[in-house]
Amino acid sequence: MSFQLVQPRDILLVSSTVVLAWLVKRCWDAWAVWRSVGKKQKLTTVAVFADVGWDVVAFVIPMYSFTGIQYYLADPLAIKVVAGNRAVFSKNVEVYETVIGFFGPNLITTEGETWSRLRKLVNPSFSETSIRYVWEQSVRLVNEMFEADQWAGKTTLIKHAPDMTKEITLLIIGAVAFGQETHWEAASATLPAGHQMKFQEAVGIVSEDLLFRVAMPSFVWGNKETRKRIGLGGIASWGWLGPKLKKIAIACAELEQYMEEIFIEQSKNGSQDRRDLISQLVRGSGEDAEDRLSMREVIGNTFIFLIAGHETTAHSLAFLWGLLALEEDKQEELYSHITAVLGDKQPVYEDVSSLNLVLAYLYESLRLFPPVVNTPKYATQDTTIPVTPAVVYDGVSQVDPLAKPKSLFVPKGTEVLVSVTGLHYNPRYWKDPKEFKPERFLEPDWPRDAFAGFSLGARACIGRRFAEVEAIAIISLVIKRYKITVDESRFPTIAGEEPLARRERLLASDSLISLTPRSIPLIFTRR
Repeated sequence: MSFQLVQPRDILLVSSTVVLAWLVKRCWDAWAVWRSVGKKQKLTTVAVFADVGWDVVAFVIPMYSFTGIQYYLADPLAIKVVAGNRAVFSKNVEVYETVIGFFGPNLITTEGETWSRLRKLVNPSFSETSIRYVWEQSVRLVNEMFEADQWAGKTTLIKHAPDMTKEITLLIIGAVAFGQETHWEAASATLPAGHQMKFQEAVGIVSEDLLFRVAMPSFVWGNKETRKRIGLGGIASWGWLGPKLKKIAIACAELEQYMEEIFIEQSKNGSQDRRDLISQLVRGSGEDAEDRLSMREVIGNTFIFLIAGHETTAHSLAFLWGLLALEEDKQEELYSHITAVLGDKQPVYEDVSSLNLVLAYLYESLRLFPPVVNTPKYATQDTTIPVTPAVVYDGVSQVDPLAKPKSLFVPKGTEVLVSVTGLHYNPRYWKDPKEFKPERFLEPDWPRDAFAGFSLGARACIGRRFAEVEAIAIISLVIKRYKITVDESRFPTIAGEEPLARRERLLASDSLISLTPRSIPLIFTRR
């Protein structure tokens, strides 16, 4: 018998092969879990939580994070602790900086003292004066839409509802955030000196194609410092990567340049008589550096309001149009409420508080189709979170009001995700959670801790009232004037299809920057 020495390179080869195979297997497992329960939102639906009988679901995904553990929460008590303790449960700011931080630091991309400072300086810009301005611009632009040629006939066909709602919200945000004179049918304005693209076009492209901007590395797009060296819009603007990316690159650079010009103009000439957001951010800054927003901070936060105030509101309205088209009785109930409040007159800001059912319809749309499906955080230290025990009565899992919360250990580095959809469909807090019942929000004791349509805790959406007033104006004007139905030529009825299945088919969506409808073809018929 003879023995042959194993060569070091053979050991290295075998070891490398084993390690590579292990890595591939782990990556495949992680991808399979993400694909099955993340992207398609299976994890965020109440069925997953119902399967385990708890409002917390744990997944172990090797190599995914420091611990490989993910907790998904649909328990209001646990979520309140996670949302309220920013020191223990922090957000991964690096991810947010990559996605929406390229114009400057803002309320979404910062944590700790930086966030607290920004919040303090930004908050006064959302005053009652600003909210009234949102209402005025919303009413003006919707009325302009009604006068457009597309809406001149008895019926108006909308192939995809978000195309309509995004155009409205984009014009509103252009006026309210940037102080630009926007109109539904824009006149052929002269291109400003030093620009390659009009403001309204740049805003539209950036907000519509943000994912392209995020997907490519930052050096491709360039920045203010590299404009003179590699051109406006960076390498992408050269056209080597295709006309689509070239247009996006130029639009991003143009929008940044426009915002810089607005900042400089308002800083020099003052803005006491202006009510737009960017002017108020400039005006609200103090003399001390700590009490003053830098140009990058003003631009960064204005851009965030553009994204939040445009896409998320537009998609929520589109989902609501679809829900109303499917449930005629609910639509007529809303119409009766609006006409009872407004009569034959144009709505004014003082009507907002009386249009409470309109707000309830918006909330129900946000509950069924939340803009943000999951809110991720991670534990900065070993800690625990309280979890509400559940008991089963007559086969239905319910909260036990007498039971004390259980304590769940969360190791340092664990990713903790607030499952907004799981929370919104939790039957322990919402009766008939899959049903479209806006009136539930008129009840005095509706479960506020189980609603995260505008996020929760200290980091809840600062522009919540902005979005609410904008939506109330749009909904009231449109429903008062038009009846919405499904376009059967583009969305045919299937014999024997259950109402819930039809709704899921019409309002199918994907979670991109926000929850995005795939196709909602509708007909608007003048009343």
